Parts: sequence; structure tokens; C-alpha cells
Amino acid sequence: MHMKNPRCVYVLALLMLLSMPSPAQTPLEEDIRVSNPDFVVYVPKQPRDRELWNPYLRGDSYNDHIQILYDEVRKTYYGFWTQASRESFPDQHIVFSRSTDGGRTWSEPVLLQGSETIANPRPIASWQQPMLSRSGRLYLLWNQQISWDKIHFVALAGALFGAYSDDGGLTWSKPRSISMPRMDMDSPDPAVPAEWCNWQRPLRLGEGGRYLVGCSRHGKTPSDEKKCCRVEFWQFENIDEDPEIEDIRISYFNTNGDAFDISQVEGAVNYGIKEGPAIEEASIVGLPDGRLFAMMRSSAGSPVWSVSPDRGRTWSRPKLLRMQDGGKPVLQPRSPCPIYDWEGPEAFSGKYFAIVHNAFNYDDVTAYQNRGPLYLLKGRYVPGAEQPIWFSEPELLNPRPKENSYYTSYTSVDGKGILWYNDTKYYVLGKEIRYY
Repeated sequence: MHMKNPRCVYVLALLMLLSMPSPAQTPLEEDIRVSNPDFVVYVPKQPRDRELWNPYLRGDSYNDHIQILYDEVRKTYYGFWTQASRESFPDQHIVFSRSTDGGRTWSEPVLLQGSETIANPRPIASWQQPMLSRSGRLYLLWNQQISWDKIHFVALAGALFGAYSDDGGLTWSKPRSISMPRMDMDSPDPAVPAEWCNWQRPLRLGEGGRYLVGCSRHGKTPSDEKKCCRVEFWQFENIDEDPEIEDIRISYFNTNGDAFDISQVEGAVNYGIKEGPAIEEASIVGLPDGRLFAMMRSSAGSPVWSVSPDRGRTWSRPKLLRMQDGGKPVLQPRSPCPIYDWEGPEAFSGKYFAIVHNAFNYDDVTAYQNRGPLYLLKGRYVPGAEQPIWFSEPELLNPRPKENSYYTSYTSVDGKGILWYNDTKYYVLGKEIRYY
């Protein structure tokens, strides 16, 4: 334990306080305890109240897209997330933290890329995606804004950049860009970057154990120029060869005209009247029969799902997610709805859990509805079923009445499964998930 680090001392002390029942908890302790975490990764230094921000200090009151993975060789958790003063603010940046004691304490987050403060904005960086090669090289790719333009600022528009570390994240190579093909929904102006976001970390679910991830592509439909969001899939072909960043090869599946679109979903109604139709934010699990199952948020009032028989190269037509075949639809606004394999992200175990809001008002005029309490759905693989994962009744996971938006990751180490999450997009926390 690195007790010389004052941040580690602070987090450890906070964990000890949270574990001791006390009638005189501070407002901070009470607020953190709402989601009943088992681990505290990061507590912001800047307050929530915008009027109290110091614009010359690092913006950290927004913490999102929590990506944590475990290095079996170094016995170290690596934590990456996107940070800013507030969502879509021009000080978005990527930070990195480590834990060498099983997640009990974490190092002070260091800024890897992006714009640190509101007072001195620079091109932002966000939506990081870490991968470990078989040799132990730690790769990090991200969405990099290539110029700072206050007038035309778009948080999701950027080039694909990356760096790597051969010493567990202590030092990093110089950032380099990776060529990324245009999609038919991108701007016709080649000078305008694509709008894209990979919200889950790549997993070894692709062909031959290659890394695979779902990518949300934002833009306009080629036919009528209306806003929309679709899903394609990326397979990283040569990470285990330890390539230089510019030599990373990516295959793009389910792209352009094949990309998931809400019009492909039988019986779906698009409630994203103002924002446009959307299928986005795919999370992927492996089924015991070798197929892949992807679950995605949508603008239809429910998540949608699809299966791939060939490790992500081709996918079935998406369908509305139901509790089981012929059962009631799972209700969900346009909000994150991850699914994980309980025994480990790449386990193909047949036992899963998903996180949803379990609520949607069909009379509302928008798919972006209140992100209230979150529920856990335990899922199991059902051989021969049309929808191969069936779910049990919802269990309350986080009771917060609003601002619940879980951009999460999951690890399973020594039989302990931990959901790493951003509570109200402010705290970075962890919670042990038990299936039975």
C-alpha cells in the first residue's frame, strides 16, 4: 500500500468511515452511501455547484465512461475514465489511476490526454478504450478532438488516437493517430471528423480471441439528412503483436448500410422525435453455444438485442428486449443499459446481469426521460430460445430518483465480480455483484 500518497490515505480513510455505521455522518458520506458501494475509486475535489468551481484547477466534477481492467501478471487494477467540469464541457480529458491492493486504494489520477481546465481550453480527449496485449503491453485508444473551436464544438467529433505503456501505465508512448474509414452518415466534408463513441472497453470476444467492441456512430441518414445514431463493430486484429499505434489494424463489421437502425426493429416506435432515431452503446457477452449477444440502448422505449453466429462479423436483425420469449418488454429510456457475464466479461458462462431503469413513459415526446432508480436483471442462457437470455424480476440497485446514468465496466478476479460505475456521473465507485 502506497501510504506516502496523500490521496490513497484519504480514500482509505473514507472507506473505513463508510464501513462503520454512525449516526453523525457527513453529507458527503451519506451521499456516497446511497448506492451502497464496496469500493471508492475517486471523490472529486471540485464541488458540484458551478458557482463554486475554480476554473484554473482541473475540472473533475464530471466523471464518466469508467473503464477498469485487471492485469493478472502485475496484480494491478488499471482505471481510466473521462473527466471534466460538466458533461460536454470543453475541458474534457482522460485520467488514469492504479490500484495494487485489490481496489481498496487508488493512486491520484493523472491526466493522460485532453483539456485540463476551463480557463485554458485545449482540444479535448475522451471515450477511452484500454486493452492489454498478451505480452502485458497496455494500450489506450481514444476519441481526440483535432482542433479547438468554440463555435463548432462537438463533443463526439474526433480522430482515433492511441498510446501504449510497457510498465503498467507509469510511462506512455507518444500519442499517434490511427486511420479510420469514413461512414456514409459522416459529414461529406472530409475535414470534419466523424462523430463516434466506444462506451464499453474492448473484450476478447472476437475471432480467435481478438478484441471486439461496439461503436456508436452519430450523424445524418444519407437518404433524408436526419440526425440518427447507429451501431457498428470493431475488431482489433493485431494487438497481441504489440504494434506501434499507427500500425494497429481494425476490421469494421456491420457498418454503413448494415449498421443497426431503429427502422430495422419490428414493432419499434421511435420516441426520439427531436434527437432522431437511435440504436447505440452496445455491450457484448458470449453465449455458451459460442454466439455473441449484444444489448443496446435505443429510442424505442426498450433496449434492443442481436446475436452474432461468427464472433461479431455478422449480426441478426435487432429486436426489442423482453424479459423472455413472448414476455413483456424491458422498459428503458435512452440511457445506458449494460449487460455483463457474471463469471467474467469473456467467460461465455450462461449467467448474466443487466442494468436498466425499468421505466418508460410512452406518452412522453422524447426518448431522453428521467434516469431514475436503477435495477439489476439477472439473466440466464436458454438453449433453443429466440431471445437466448431470459431475465428474472428486477432487483433495486440504486434508488436515486434522478441523474442515474451508469457508464460502467466489470471485472471478475478470484471469483469476486465488481461493477465499476459512476454514481450521478460524479463519484467513481465499485460494487461487488453476487449472482445468487
